[in-house]
Amino acid sequence: MFNNKVAFDTKQLIPTSKISLKLSCLNACNNDIAKAEELYDYMMKDLNSLPDTEPMMPSGIQRFKMGADDIIGWLTDHKDLIQQGIGLVQGLRGGKVAEVVSNIANVPPIPKM
Repeated sequence: MFNNKVAFDTKQLIPTSKISLKLSCLNACNNDIAKAEELYDYMMKDLNSLPDTEPMMPSGIQRFKMGADDIIGWLTDHKDLIQQGIGLVQGLRGGKVAEVVSNIANVPPIPKM
């Protein structure tokens, strides 16, 4: 009765663009245009860099190209590690590890004192 403050559901405010902020303000104010304009003006005085509309989502081909560029960039950055890993696998397949194991088995026993 004595509380003249207007309560807004701030969980509904999604400021990704000016249009979405206007619609969110209108929704948070239960379609009361005067309150929504007041809330929008209050929010916009700190959000000057907000874009007018939502940014366009990249198409499937653009997302695929960006992903392929990321993978190729990662491969070129880690080329040395990949080559070392390939060398290790080839060494394991070539039998070099088996030679080391067989040399360990041919060691004479430790004499007793």
